[in-house]
Amino acid sequence: MAKVNPDKDGKYKLGGSKDTDLEGIDVKKYDVYTDDEKLAAAQRDFGGYTWFASYTIKDKNGNVVRELPEYTIKLDKPEGNFKLYYYLDQAANPLSYDTEDKDGKKRAKAKLKIGDPPLGSVP
Repeated sequence: MAKVNPDKDGKYKLGGSKDTDLEGIDVKKYDVYTDDEKLAAAQRDFGGYTWFASYTIKDKNGNVVRELPEYTIKLDKPEGNFKLYYYLDQAANPLSYDTEDKDGKKRAKAKLKIGDPPLGSVP
């Protein structure tokens, strides 16, 4: 796991193929880490999905936080029919989202309260 430091606005930039960002996480209470093991599990269990980001949120004592106040995930939205999922407890769960334009790019914006899901999409 690698720690992700927030930018000056408190956003956690995970990057990756969909330029994924996390917003609205209290930087005084929580830390964010990338998590390749959970990403690999999602890829293994649901190979037909495109898993593009995986992270774990921990409190300042280093404990994994399974649920926390609502935060926002933003990512590049591909053209066409796009469905967003999070992976939790060995299941791919649909995640509703809104779309916004940012600097001429379409971005998907979703809300979550879960502290450690990989994110994926179809297609």
